[in-house]
Amino acid sequence: MIDFHTHPVLIQELAKKFPDYERASREVFHIGNNFQPLATFFLQMDVAGIERAVLLPIDCRRSRKLAVSSNEQVAELCRSSSRFIGFASVDPLRKGAAKELQDAVEKLGLRGLKLDPALQDFAPGDPKAFAVYEAAESLGIPALVHTGMSWAPETPLERCHPLLFEPPVRRFPKLNFVLAHFGWPWVWDAIAMALKYPNVYLDTSCLYYDSPKEFFQFVFSKQVPTTLIERSLRNKVVFGSNYPRVEIKNMVHALKGLALTEGCLRKIFVENAERLLARPEPERTRRK
Repeated sequence: MIDFHTHPVLIQELAKKFPDYERASREVFHIGNNFQPLATFFLQMDVAGIERAVLLPIDCRRSRKLAVSSNEQVAELCRSSSRFIGFASVDPLRKGAAKELQDAVEKLGLRGLKLDPALQDFAPGDPKAFAVYEAAESLGIPALVHTGMSWAPETPLERCHPLLFEPPVRRFPKLNFVLAHFGWPWVWDAIAMALKYPNVYLDTSCLYYDSPKEFFQFVFSKQVPTTLIERSLRNKVVFGSNYPRVEIKNMVHALKGLALTEGCLRKIFVENAERLLARPEPERTRRK
């Protein structure tokens, strides 16, 4: 099984090695949990039955003066274990961002793009950001983008609405977008995007109070019929825990507690993620 949404923000080894790591975790990412050895991350995965985890950095140096984990830190963790799948983050409004993304993929071995319009303070449909989308499309990597509620301080919720990604989704049909957190609380808008556009996926990392089971039962039975996932979205959803904000095992149990068939769960936990991570031959011709 694959966890498509984790953040390497509380790792003791990185805190000891990089001076700004702890400050970025506390002040920018706004997480108060204790720092833990890397072995704890693997233990979390093992207990939950997760074989591989996608690591997500956030390049918000322009807007917040710090990166919440860097591409280099993520690459270092991936070199330490084949169980990690590293994504890159670049600031779409910084000069040279497209080339930076290309280098992160081709030189650091990272396998996707992570964007957070709220923390990075950019509009998803801003034409200035299109060079980064174009680079990701050409590289054949997926883009996991933050949508929905943001806990980070001083971030505008208006940047987080799923429909804001419709312009790049339409402009770059060969770039797969994963809308994080099911877009909660705008779940129907996120679902509409996934139903309408072949290149839009959703991840399950929506949790905004302390019981994943209760929250999933609410979102996926009262807000959204569970049958909608089973019948219409089974090929468009990937599992994401949002660890370390939430323990991975609790999110796994919450998802398995829904009235979904084993075949649907396998697609969410394994097959859909594998399909997104399988890189096709890159397109080297630039879009006119």
